[in-house]
Amino acid sequence: MASQEHLSVLSRGVASWNLWRHENGIAHPELQGADLRGFDLREADLSGANLSGAILCHSDLGGADLRGADLRGADLEGADLGGARLSKSTIDINTRYETLRGCDIGVNGFYSAPTDSAALMRLDPPGNSMQGSNAEAVIESLRQARKLHTFSMVLAGIGLLFIVIRPKSISLPYLAGSFKFDDLSYAFLAALLSTGLLSLVATFIDSALQGARYLNDRRSVMTVGHFPWVLSKYEQNPEVRRQSKILRFFLSFHPLVYLYFFVKWDALFYGDWAGVVSHYQELPVVLGEWLLPVFYVMLFRLCLRIFRLSGGFQKPILFDAETERDRRSDMERLAHAVETQAEEIAALATILRREKER
Repeated sequence: MASQEHLSVLSRGVASWNLWRHENGIAHPELQGADLRGFDLREADLSGANLSGAILCHSDLGGADLRGADLRGADLEGADLGGARLSKSTIDINTRYETLRGCDIGVNGFYSAPTDSAALMRLDPPGNSMQGSNAEAVIESLRQARKLHTFSMVLAGIGLLFIVIRPKSISLPYLAGSFKFDDLSYAFLAALLSTGLLSLVATFIDSALQGARYLNDRRSVMTVGHFPWVLSKYEQNPEVRRQSKILRFFLSFHPLVYLYFFVKWDALFYGDWAGVVSHYQELPVVLGEWLLPVFYVMLFRLCLRIFRLSGGFQKPILFDAETERDRRSDMERLAHAVETQAEEIAALATILRREKER
């Protein structure tokens, strides 16, 4: 629960709050669960504050100091954080921030450009999850998704060849020879295989997206952000982003090409609905009346899910510049300490060698 004293001081205004914090040396204000919706908190010193579960929707936090603040489960919908300092503040999967203003929304948090700082996902996920900060695991999930999706694309490409070249049948190799398929048989088999393949693709993309939320260092962000696959590649340029969205749509909904083989298009074009129904009724009973509708509903839902999941990657994966500088400083201090220790050991070895020679 929030401290009533802290809430009382904050309700008097930002100037009173900042002065009170400075005079009393309050390092971690207790504001968890506080209802601060619509508050004017511009330039407020909320550094180190416990704001977990706080309701901050439509509050004005422009220029506020939120460094090190705990924002887990906070409601920031519609809040204005323009110019806020966010370094080392933490959020979690329950933090609501999709419509906040003044910040760039990323996969793993939100970023304030004027202060070059970001609020990032807390590194310790719930104990019943298997997520965490592991760029290699994210890359492996994306790699598996890309491989399976490519196979499904190849199947759709063969279907497209049926439409363009119109062969009577094609032969597909297997271990002991080959199978011959007409267009209808191939389309049904390809739709069946694509259903299984794309269900796995959706699982792997979802796993990669969940893992990417916990990335927070520059190296991991760059590694995942530059993975060469359109469905997971973030494009910053608006024009390229539009082109990418169109391409993602076609890549996601490629199995719809099989619909061509099960519809009498000339009858549909001329509005001959009786001909369309007649063509459908002429299909094999099991295929036309049961399997085909089921598979196409499943396929469409899978395609839609993949398109939406890939849309999650159309946001930047963020890192905090101040945290990165601290990490670099820590590494430099560690390297200096190791170098100093190595010099001391070398000097000691020299002294011991001289003593031996005597």
